[in-house]
Amino acid sequence: MSTKNAGSAETTIGAPFTAAVAYTPRQRRVVLLFAIVGALIESMELNLLSFPLADLAASFHVTSQAIVGVITVQSLASIVGGFFFGWLGDRWGRRPTYVTFTLIYGVFAVVGGLMTNFDLFVITRIIAGIAMGGAFGVIFAMFSESWKSTKRGLMGSVLQGMFIGGTLLTQVILYVTLSVFGSGPGWRVGFGVIGVVCLAISVAAWRWLPESTLWRAARKLRQDRMARHEHVVDTPEDGVLRGARLVRGSIFLTLVTTGVFAASYSYITFAPTFLRESVGLTLGPSTVVLTVGTLLGIISYLVFGSLSDHVGRRMATMYSCILGVLGFGVFAVFGTASVSAAAAGSGSSAIFGIAVVALMGTAVGYAGFGVLGTWISEFYPTRYRALGSGATYYVARGIGSGLFPLFALVIAGGNLHYALALGGIGAAVALVASLFVPDTAGRVISAEA
Repeated sequence: MSTKNAGSAETTIGAPFTAAVAYTPRQRRVVLLFAIVGALIESMELNLLSFPLADLAASFHVTSQAIVGVITVQSLASIVGGFFFGWLGDRWGRRPTYVTFTLIYGVFAVVGGLMTNFDLFVITRIIAGIAMGGAFGVIFAMFSESWKSTKRGLMGSVLQGMFIGGTLLTQVILYVTLSVFGSGPGWRVGFGVIGVVCLAISVAAWRWLPESTLWRAARKLRQDRMARHEHVVDTPEDGVLRGARLVRGSIFLTLVTTGVFAASYSYITFAPTFLRESVGLTLGPSTVVLTVGTLLGIISYLVFGSLSDHVGRRMATMYSCILGVLGFGVFAVFGTASVSAAAAGSGSSAIFGIAVVALMGTAVGYAGFGVLGTWISEFYPTRYRALGSGATYYVARGIGSGLFPLFALVIAGGNLHYALALGGIGAAVALVASLFVPDTAGRVISAEA
């Protein structure tokens, strides 16, 4: 094996060429930085509708259910983006794909903030949703192809935690813009601020983000084999199975991810409006509750991501899902009853406090995300890692974050705290499905695997 330059297209690669040796320390830091920033701004875009849900409904003179419907459509659009941008990332490279999807959803955040017609606004969110579909597959492919196998779970949880960090940052930005400019103009200014930030990141990535060296190597190996008329196969490595078992594993991995999304979006979608409308908290106190819940979620991501390096991806995910079932169960049994009693005037401030603490506790119930990003990206081989990862993640997100909240709201008869409590179903589904996915902890990422 020889390497002229870790980032060069002319690099000569052999099978031993792995993520551990593919980058210089500086290149690895730059890739990780853009991966973190990419996850952060994708989450900011994704959550643009949840925090100001009531404000959007008032501005466009539609119901809250209509805005939840836009969240659903946006999530379903990301499935298309997951396949398209995943294919693009495997075909043309991680860097140009990263630049493209970041540019698109930056532009349409700004444009969406200017819309006064609801139908046109929905179109901007569909386009932005397609672009968002590119983020996970490419970002985690970049990360897995540049990071050593030891501590990959911990660093993956830091990266995945940026999706929660983006939620927190979106809440802060929109809280400021809504407080300063009022309900109508406030969300529009917030959209504009976040859109401009995304555009700036797109330009920076075009200038400084290095292309994945392992992706270049995998493409070169494939081209060389095709030139020699050899059959291109994926070499099994570190127990990661191919063929029918790979297909089965990808199906169950999608189910795990769908369940965790259902749990998380029961909280993300309904908690802000639940606090402001059902409970009657003002913007300030409700933001504090959501912020504390978000911080608890980030901490749990790190704990379970680190744990996965020691006990494996499967066991760490199962442990987090058990906590999820318990967390949502406590909220369903005690929190819902406490809020109902307080609303009827028979509850004390202590009872109300129990309900709020239980609500924040549900944020810990989707800690499996701290493991899943790494697990998914390790599961697929390099030559179609972006496509496989993107497809798994965004099919799961389309169902779990798009369809499930709408389904839960219908089942709950419009009752927000019942709909939120139904997130426990997602944690239970993820717990069972994780039993059928091969563990990938310690897998060596190479040009061929």
